[in-house]
Amino acid sequence: MKYVLCILVACTTFDLLSAASNSVNICSGVSDNVFLPYLGDCSKYYVCIGGAPIERKCDYDFYFDAKEQSCTYQNVAKCLPTCTNALSSFCYDRTCTKYVLCYAGTAIIRECRDGLQYNAETDRCDFPQYVDCVDNMCTLFNDPKNITFINSQASCEKYYICMDGNAYPLTCSNGLQFNKDCDCCDFVENVHCNITASTRNILSYSKVPPRRADIDCPADGANFIAHPDPAKYYYCLNGMGVVLECTPGLLYDAEFEECRTPEKISRKS
Repeated sequence: MKYVLCILVACTTFDLLSAASNSVNICSGVSDNVFLPYLGDCSKYYVCIGGAPIERKCDYDFYFDAKEQSCTYQNVAKCLPTCTNALSSFCYDRTCTKYVLCYAGTAIIRECRDGLQYNAETDRCDFPQYVDCVDNMCTLFNDPKNITFINSQASCEKYYICMDGNAYPLTCSNGLQFNKDCDCCDFVENVHCNITASTRNILSYSKVPPRRADIDCPADGANFIAHPDPAKYYYCLNGMGVVLECTPGLLYDAEFEECRTPEKISRKS
């Protein structure tokens, strides 16, 4: 299958390729014509078309910069981090729901479900009001007749406007809230927005030493295994293992191998 992608005034034909990484479709939930980084090679990137990733490579010796949505000089480009032996994670740029889990120098792409978003401050999937990521919805292609407005999931008064591939935050005047129906700031009684976010104390992996798994991990490959505590799970990699915790309010789903909202948990868990 082939797609035609028009960038500025140049049109190029691409073969549809898959981003092979533990069955995670990096373009799911990402708007068309958003460019995503290529894990492990800064000179490559993907363009999302119809929910599918198409692999591309920068010209010359340039590297891809996800924030700028373009290829640029190597000393300027902001590439994805490199995994070390420590347990850590980082955002898979421009997706909001995907992240890279690092352990023993091995990277694996993970995906948050049910509208949850990856929280870089806690290293795990979280409720959107604590993250408020909209980077997956803004493309480089501006249409003055169809401006993209995005409501904030963290504040009723806040919203975003997409411009040149980036989301710019704005805030309504006092007493007004953003109304997605009209893409405007409106009286409170016309919006019916109710966002709650409590204060929490969730430490990232870098601040809390990982607890080793108390089970015999499979000798080969990456495996996610249910823990007796439904709010925890094991991550095993080539015989080694650690215990990971869900964000408070979420439980581990063994079928989807990720933390989810309790009402969405598979019966097979």
